[in-house]
Amino acid sequence: KHRRRTSRSQLKVLEKAFSENPKPNATVRRILAQKLDMTPRGVQIWFQNRRAKVK
Repeated sequence: KHRRRTSRSQLKVLEKAFSENPKPNATVRRILAQKLDMTPRGVQIWFQNRRAKVK
């Protein structure tokens, strides 16, 4: 398995979602993952890393 970089369009959607809610629940993550062609785990990790960046 290889690490996939998030594309610009994915990043835009993720950043918008993050600004609205930095801690999305599993359902929200699953919906985002489907919309962005990512795994829910990938979305989860992105949010985790993004929260760490804010600190």
